[in-house]
Amino acid sequence: MGSKKYAWHKVAVGAAELQWTPGEIAEVEVDGKKICVARWQDQWFGFAHSCPHAGAPMTDAYVSGGCQVVCPVHHLKFNLKNGGRDVNGEGYTLRTYPVEVREDGIYVGMEEAGKGFFSKWF
Repeated sequence: MGSKKYAWHKVAVGAAELQWTPGEIAEVEVDGKKICVARWQDQWFGFAHSCPHAGAPMTDAYVSGGCQVVCPVHHLKFNLKNGGRDVNGEGYTLRTYPVEVREDGIYVGMEEAGKGFFSKWF
């Protein structure tokens, strides 16, 4: 079992191109899927568009200290550095995506589907 492989998708030329919410979160589309991106202390993070608890739009959330994104409805906090685990201890995990800032733009990584043993026949 190796490390995860990602298909990288350019979502913007630069940060100024993104439409930021008051909570410093931007919505982007990757392969037809809505994803949120945020910055915290010069680090970039990608995460699910909907809260795993009640489905609230995370574009209405905000990033707080400690690199946590706070859901706008029930105020669950998810740590973006450790893979989106909630810090409230309720067991929810917010899906996260890697973000890279390159010379030519901002990219979000989507995990590539695994190629199993039988994939070459089916």
